[in-house]
Amino acid sequence: MTESKYIKGIIDAEDALSLLNDRINCKEYKGSNYLWGGADVVIGASHPPESKGWWANNDISIATPYCKELSWLFIELRDIFYETPLIDYLNKYKFFGRLADSASKYMESVDDGIGNREILLLAVHNEAEIILKEILSTIPHIEN
Repeated sequence: MTESKYIKGIIDAEDALSLLNDRINCKEYKGSNYLWGGADVVIGASHPPESKGWWANNDISIATPYCKELSWLFIELRDIFYETPLIDYLNKYKFFGRLADSASKYMESVDDGIGNREILLLAVHNEAEIILKEILSTIPHIEN
């Protein structure tokens, strides 16, 4: 990908993230009928059972009553970062792993271990914005 296409992708992603942030703040998110499972991250209402076979389950598991809304956000972020295209088959594991970690850290920071739906979504969204800024910082000759 040329540098100009890469920069355009970053600008498009910034715009899309801003609109997504507005949708979260206005409670325009919706639950997904599909619970996220991909790039070594699974989201559900409860953790999956431990693997008893020869194949160990190394996926990051996020258990939350807001699993449908969080899955919706992961799908939205996937679409934004894949469409631009800033995330590919090589770096998707780090990208989605960091999103999952941000969700887990938020839930660990609240007394009930669950927290607030909107704050959870905004914490994950914020991590996506941080990742985008890090991507931008890798391009030479651009002042942040």
